Amino acid sequence: MLVLDRDAREAAYEQIASQIREAIATGTLPPGCPLPGVRTLASDLGVNFNTVARAYRLLEEQGFVTIRDRSGAEVATPAARASRQARAALERELWEVMARMRQAGFSERDLRKAAESCLERLKE
Repeated sequence: MLVLDRDAREAAYEQIASQIREAIATGTLPPGCPLPGVRTLASDLGVNFNTVARAYRLLEEQGFVTIRDRSGAEVATPAARASRQARAALERELWEVMARMRQAGFSERDLRKAAESCLERLKE
């Protein structure tokens, strides 16, 4: 069940993508699981279908879903191994987040606890 916060700073498509990403990462939505049609989900959430389409495209770019012409989107099977390029890009993103957390006042211990907490949430 997706829920949009109309008062959030985060755009609606980002909220949709974030919630679907979390459901995939935790195993709630397993590989091969079909996602609701763009128009159906847009109607359910009370948003323009382009908002949902944008969320699905973002998730496809990030490797979370596969979009098939006219037959909808489904959860992608996780890669067996990250490519060198993907690994480098994602490590840069992780570094940037951790640097922001450190600047916000997280100690090294706090950073480790946060990382461990995130790892526990991921379904192996």
